Amino acid sequence: MPVEPITPPDSKIWQVIHLPMMLAVVAAGLLFVATLAISPLGLGFRSVTHVPGARYFLPLIGAAATVAVYCIFVRIVERRSYIEELGDRGWLKELGLGFCGGLALSFGTFAILSLLGGVSIVGFNPPSVMLLPFVVKLSTAIILVIIVCGLGFRLVERLLGSWLSLLLTMIFFGVVRLFGDDATPLAVLAVALEAGLLFAVLYMVTRRLWAAIGLQAAWKFAQVALYGDAMTSIGPRGFVLSNLEGPDWLTGGRGGTDASIPALVLATLFVIALLAVAVRRGQIVRPVWQRGRTT
Repeated sequence: MPVEPITPPDSKIWQVIHLPMMLAVVAAGLLFVATLAISPLGLGFRSVTHVPGARYFLPLIGAAATVAVYCIFVRIVERRSYIEELGDRGWLKELGLGFCGGLALSFGTFAILSLLGGVSIVGFNPPSVMLLPFVVKLSTAIILVIIVCGLGFRLVERLLGSWLSLLLTMIFFGVVRLFGDDATPLAVLAVALEAGLLFAVLYMVTRRLWAAIGLQAAWKFAQVALYGDAMTSIGPRGFVLSNLEGPDWLTGGRGGTDASIPALVLATLFVIALLAVAVRRGQIVRPVWQRGRTT
């Protein structure tokens, strides 16, 4: 079950602050302040990107700032002394299992594309090309999962329950993608399923963030660092030099292979399996009007 804030029973102020929607507003404000605080650093690092190693610092600073904001939010605003969802108990195992799951999804998509003639390997780059994407994708995964699962889904789930929160998460990501470039139906569905539903369900199963961070990092890292242009429309050439060939439904077109039918099928099967585990473990949260309480 989701962790609850520590609310003093005799304090009306804390009872109001600990309402799920009020907590979401406070969290958004903290993230905004943190973004303003580190933006000058980002501009400074962009001006020295030619210096060896400089490109590694900006994503790491962003990830560290997000973790710091989350810790402040949990300890000061929610008044919890232990951050269970980011706790050190078994974190490396969970991160590793999530990473293996992300690689499996990416490798599986690449394998299906290869079998169906949708990708051709034309050569290889030095393994060193994978280092920067690893740092960038791991940092991005930390930021995304903490915001989406730790702050967004977790707080909304306390109010609306698991099923409605999953639906709203899918709708949110789908609408955001709808206003982006090349917003094909498959691309919108892919973002709603793979960026919204998948990581929220994985958080539901574990009630921690490490596995979702590992899954997101590995999936995107494999696409950019291992397969390069063949797996994403915006990534650099990766370790494997490969080209996409075939119709958009097979390759994902300009939306990258995230928007391909093979990726969608694999992600859907993974989500179904995770939902089955969540139901079996009793991890489905009922909406507040059925639980009879708001905090």
